[in-house]
Formats: sequence, C-alpha cells, structure tokens
Amino acid sequence: MTQDSPIISIRDLVTKFGSQTVHNHLDLDIFRGEIFGVVGGSGAGKSVLLNTILGLSPLKQGTITVLGKSIGSLEKITTLHLQSHWGVLFQGGALFSSLTVGENIQIPMKDMEHMPNDLAREMALLKLKMVGLQEDDFFKYPSELSGGMVKRAALARALAVDPEILFLDEPTSGLDPISAAAFDELILTLRANLNLTVVMITHDLDSIRRLCDRLAVLVDKRAIVGTLKSLLKDKHPWIHEYFHGVRGRLALANLKE
Repeated sequence: MTQDSPIISIRDLVTKFGSQTVHNHLDLDIFRGEIFGVVGGSGAGKSVLLNTILGLSPLKQGTITVLGKSIGSLEKITTLHLQSHWGVLFQGGALFSSLTVGENIQIPMKDMEHMPNDLAREMALLKLKMVGLQEDDFFKYPSELSGGMVKRAALARALAVDPEILFLDEPTSGLDPISAAAFDELILTLRANLNLTVVMITHDLDSIRRLCDRLAVLVDKRAIVGTLKSLLKDKHPWIHEYFHGVRGRLALANLKE
C-alpha cells in the first residue's frame, strides 16, 4: 500500500436484508490521517456500512479493503490480526456492566495481544489518563459513571491495542453541548498525537464542522463524498435540507469561507 493509497477502499458494495437493498453499488475511499464523517437519514445504512467494514455484517457483493487486505476473503486468523489495527467506540459505549472500567479496557489487550496481567493493568491506566479520566475511575463500574465518562472509558478501550484506525458510532450522542465540544477536542488531540485515521458516524453538525476533513452522505443507496464546503453547494434535496434547514443553518453559521 503506497502513501497515497486509501487506508479503506470500498468498491461496488451491495448490501441487502431480504428484499430491501440498503447499499446499491456504493464506492468510497478513506485516506490515512483524515477524520472522515458518515452522515445520512434514518435507514440510509450508516451502521450497516460500519458493521460491514468491521466484518460484523456479511459482505454479499463488492469489495472492502482495509490496510491492503480484503475483508471478504479473510481467514479467521488474518481477521483477528487486522482487528488489532482498529478500535471501535460503539454507540452508548457498550461497556460490560459487570466489569470495572479498568477490566473493560484490558479486554482487547488480553484477547488480542495476550498481554500479561501486570502489563495490561499498567497500559490500561495509561489509556485511561489519555482520554482524560482519573486513576480512581479505573476501579469504578459503568453504572457509577456519567454519560460523558462512559464515552471516554469506551474510547480508552477502543485505543487499548494502539490502533491505526478509530471507528466512532455517534460519539457525541446523548452528551450536553459542553461535554460534546470537549469530546471533539479530545478526538483532535488523539488524532494528532497517535497518527490516527478516524471514521465517524454522526448527525452532530457541530462535530462535523469542527472535526471532519471529508464526509460521505449516504443518499439513494450510494455515497456522495466531499468536504463540508463542497457539500454545502450540493443540490441534492436531502443534502440541501440537512445542511440548510433551520438546525443546519444555526450549527454552520460560523463556518469560515
């Protein structure tokens, strides 16, 4: 894979559930180091796309290549190796409620890296501090955390094995504006410090404006890709309403020309 090659490349993707087509010959490239947003209406297939890239939904037609490896043709051992190069923050955090924050963070370290307990604990503490949580939070259970703290703990787990790619599913959903803005700044800091490529499903226009280098808008079962500025000029009815409706105008009012 050359420097200019996509870190994720999708070609001719078709996904269906029964007779319902979700994606119809969708093409998409994501490049190393960018923060790439995925937006679309309800039922447009944002989560299906993410799950297909991650190998959680079956690939029926087309090709998906991640870090030079084809998802559809991977053997189990290769899949596990590839998964050690990405981290995922699922919507709602998806922390195990019966485990402490520290134990949650250590799961990928032990499952994928077979890290010894002492080293896993030390590294988990490092990841905890990296996302802005305190050492005392290491011993808490998810039920003892605020919504923003759950997101950060889940982010620490996503970073557990030093991934090259970070997938975020609605990372600021449920957060108040101040907490959401702080989370956005954390993502920018982590991208810069860890050389991450970030793929983010979101509907948060403030986050889109602050974070995303490029966006894919899922409409008509395909992806329209561009920068925020280029998409603001797109004449597609859904895209125009999304960015130029009342909420869109308010959120993007301070966008620099």
